[in-house]
Amino acid sequence: MMLKVVNSLNIQTGHHCLFSGLRHLLVSERPELDARAAEADIYFESDGLNLEYNGDLSTMWLASQETIIEQFAASYGLRAQYTFEISPNVLDVFREILLENRAVLVFMRSPYLDYHAVFRDGAERNHILLLYGIDEAGKTAFVADTSFLDVSGQTLSYSGPLSLEHVLAGVWGYAWVEADPSLSPPPTEAQRFERAVDNIRRFLGHHNLPSGRFQGLEAYRAYVEDWRRLMDVSPSEFTETCKNMYYCLRVGGMMHQLDYFEMFIGRHQDRIRNWDELARRLTENRNNWKKSLYQLYKIGLCVQPHKLEALQDRYFSMLRAQGEWLEAFVDSSNH
Repeated sequence: MMLKVVNSLNIQTGHHCLFSGLRHLLVSERPELDARAAEADIYFESDGLNLEYNGDLSTMWLASQETIIEQFAASYGLRAQYTFEISPNVLDVFREILLENRAVLVFMRSPYLDYHAVFRDGAERNHILLLYGIDEAGKTAFVADTSFLDVSGQTLSYSGPLSLEHVLAGVWGYAWVEADPSLSPPPTEAQRFERAVDNIRRFLGHHNLPSGRFQGLEAYRAYVEDWRRLMDVSPSEFTETCKNMYYCLRVGGMMHQLDYFEMFIGRHQDRIRNWDELARRLTENRNNWKKSLYQLYKIGLCVQPHKLEALQDRYFSMLRAQGEWLEAFVDSSNH
């Protein structure tokens, strides 16, 4: 059996695999929102900036995929269905969704993605694709990777075949959405903006979590504080951990937050007082983070733990600057 979503999926390169994927699901289900729905808006409306750190320096990840999907659906009048417990009949589920002319957001382990060297040769990561077709006779799946970075940092995309066996072996979660006229009217753009500001305010607040877990801006502070643990590790562990720290801050972490803020405030200038000053400060913060991330990567590659303490101080300073910027943004967005 050959199944493809052909009528409602226009693949475009995005900025982050999850939030770009969610936008594709939204536009596929509600095409009238194509010109108005932005990936950066979805990121803030769904609390995408709220990462969690649990003491593992190699891992900083989304605090809750479930919360993101639910907030996204609530923002656009959609009914979302998802699971992160894969059953033996997952192929049957995919088939049923595709028969309804809907794509599936699939959460994958990256070693099963063989369409680019960055996955074939890299460490195992979580990554997110759109599944838009299956050819069971040919044992092929058709997937869209709307955003991934190559080794040079360039954002790429892919749309095409992937082994169906790899998809079924590598998937650890999936989601899909559908418009439901019985739901309450979806929030207006102004209400969605307020939801985004509320999430940013929450990111700045204190999170009462069990010991060893941190969310929001506190997660970044705890993360950088724990770099002191690298002073006595082996050279190979030092290099590998620094690479992972760079990845955590670059992909889905602070750099994505800054990139999305640049898009977000550009879209909503009329809702933000002192927009020019905020934009100037944001550009300065972004440039500082970009330079400092390069320095972190270089320190790890050259195995220079003696330089890490000074870099920690720089990162703490940047986190303070970002916190002050966020507070100014929230204040400027309250009318």
